[in-house]
Amino acid sequence: MPKQVTTNSKPVGTPPSGLPLLYRQPSVLDSERHAQASILPNNDFSFARNTNSIPLNTIEFIEAAKTHPIVFTNGDSPLPVAIVGLEQENYFVRPNNSWQEGVYIPAYIRQYPFIFVERAEEKKFYLCADEAATNFSATPQDGASRLYNDKGEPTEFTNNALKFCTAFYQHHLITRNFCADLKEYKLLQPYQSEVTLSSGKKTRLSGFQMIDEKALNALSNKSYLVLREKGWIPFIYFSLASISNWKKLADT
Repeated sequence: MPKQVTTNSKPVGTPPSGLPLLYRQPSVLDSERHAQASILPNNDFSFARNTNSIPLNTIEFIEAAKTHPIVFTNGDSPLPVAIVGLEQENYFVRPNNSWQEGVYIPAYIRQYPFIFVERAEEKKFYLCADEAATNFSATPQDGASRLYNDKGEPTEFTNNALKFCTAFYQHHLITRNFCADLKEYKLLQPYQSEVTLSSGKKTRLSGFQMIDEKALNALSNKSYLVLREKGWIPFIYFSLASISNWKKLADT
């Protein structure tokens, strides 16, 4: 859990540590800056159109594996992502900016325009909203949900967003531990391949890792038991099962 979460803090403005994926103008929620701000309900996923991967938590694997390949980022601290396209485009955002029906929507997308951002120098987490979101308004709008009431207190809508982002972060910590064990037991293997799309165009896939089934089967009984006791085995097999979705993406 974060050392502290707040929706009413100073200084306000764009977090200084860089922009999270898909966010353009995340601003720490503040009762003065956002006194009249509101969020409109909509079904506009255009903010997620120009990406081919979305962060994922382990708790989502069972649903994500039905429609997305689940892979892992490179680097010293790998994390899982759902692949949503074989080019720099999300195949599941339709021309009208809706999300394709029947396809799992990762929690990272569903929390938008909200997100936790850490100020490393303070070692604190803050709830932010992307002021560049199409459904963000600096003033009250008909049918929109206010971020603060007239007393300057977070509304139920804002508190629910805080709860959702808190749960997301808690599951992120679990996911990080899961990935650390995958790395420790050498179960991740760099992956690259050339795929032919339904259009006939060929594209090369690289820059990520996948769980190596051979390495999994070669684990000692003791190591396998450790992973089982931690509850990691179902997540491993959901990831392996998601491989069948590569062909579905190529045929999209």
